[in-house]
Amino acid sequence: MVDQELSARLRQRSRQSGIWLGLAMGLAIFIALAGFIWLYTRLAPVFSDFVSRLPPTPTVEVTTTAEVSPVAAVGGSSTPTPAATTEPTPTPTSTWQPTHRVAQGARVNLRGGPGTQYPIVDTLEPGTELRFLGEQEQVGNATWLHLELRDGRDGWIRTVDLELIRP
Repeated sequence: MVDQELSARLRQRSRQSGIWLGLAMGLAIFIALAGFIWLYTRLAPVFSDFVSRLPPTPTVEVTTTAEVSPVAAVGGSSTPTPAATTEPTPTPTSTWQPTHRVAQGARVNLRGGPGTQYPIVDTLEPGTELRFLGEQEQVGNATWLHLELRDGRDGWIRTVDLELIRP
């Protein structure tokens, strides 16, 4: 009789211990997951410079142009006269024209110089438009472009983080 009571109490105690152990493990998993998410959101801008993105798939645009040569008039000379060729003169643009945009994916760091050792000027959202300032540098395996934001601030971004805007 003593053995049956003892056995019943041990089973009940074992069940209670199992429940508490399960709750403690669930709480530990929740805390670990919440901590990972919090760290990931805080450190994502720092590590985004090291994550390589594949460049966007290029799209092929086919344009056809027909070239019409002048035809000699009836009764005129048989040798065609060459058409006057004029080069288009570039028109100065007074407005800010974007040349690149931040590629789809994660946010990108605009840095003070061409490399991850330079300070972060700003963190840009995907789709942010930028203007190329004519400077580029190869640092390691990455090519960095000197770009300007619409508000006039400038900085450097890797080419793999950018998309070219077609005029």
